[in-house]
Amino acid sequence: MSTKKENLPTGFTPWRGVFETLRVKNGRAEFVEEHWKSLRVAAKALGLKVSGDLRETGRELPRQSGRLRWVVEADQSYVMFHPESLTVKAAYSLTLAPQRVGSENWDARYKTLSYLTHWQARQSVKADEALLLNEYGEIASGAMSNVFWVTDGKVYTPSDEAGCREGVVRAWVLGQLKVQEGLFDLRDLEEADEVFLTNSWIGIRPVGQLGRHKIKTGTITRKLQQRFAKAQT
Repeated sequence: MSTKKENLPTGFTPWRGVFETLRVKNGRAEFVEEHWKSLRVAAKALGLKVSGDLRETGRELPRQSGRLRWVVEADQSYVMFHPESLTVKAAYSLTLAPQRVGSENWDARYKTLSYLTHWQARQSVKADEALLLNEYGEIASGAMSNVFWVTDGKVYTPSDEAGCREGVVRAWVLGQLKVQEGLFDLRDLEEADEVFLTNSWIGIRPVGQLGRHKIKTGTITRKLQQRFAKAQT
C-alpha cells in the first residue's frame, strides 16, 4: 500500500486543528477576548485560517450554563455548546503520569485536536488530574490544566519553554501576582507549601493531595480564588 502524500484523501487532516473551551454561566461566556486571542495565536502557528468572528456566538447563547467550544480545522471553523452544571470539586488530587510531552511540540503548547497524549495521561492515573513532565523530566503542566505552587511565600509555575499551554486563567494569575516562571523538576513541586491548578472550566482549585502527600489549602491560593470569583461577577 502506498503512503505517498498525494494518495491521501484531500482535506483528511484530523490532527490539524485547534480549539478553545469557554466557560458559560447563565448564557454569558467568560474571558471571550482572551480566548479569541489564544485561538488566533494557535491557528496561526498551525497555518490555519479562522473563518468568521466566532465571538458572535457568545451573543446568541441560551440562558444556560455549560461549555462553549470554538473549533478551527483546515477547511472550516465552527462552534459547539454543551449545557452542563458548573459544579467542580473543592480540591483536587494530582499524580504523576507515565506519559511525557515534547517541550517544542504544538500539541503541548497549544490546544490542538491532537489531544491524545493529554487524555491518555488523564486516564493513566487514579487521581483527579495527571501531572505531565517533558522529555527532560521538567514539570510541564497538568493534563487538562496549568500548575502553580507556593514555596516560602513565592509563587512558581513552568514557563512555556517547558511545554505548557499559555492558558487564559494562567495569564490572569500572572497578571495578579509576582510569579517566577522557569524550568523545574518534580522535587520543586513536592517541596511546595501550596499547589493549585488553573483552567477555564475549574478556575483556580487547590491540590489537596500530591501523590501520597496531603497538602493544605494556603493563604495565597484562597486569596486568589476570592479575587478570581469577584472578577467573574
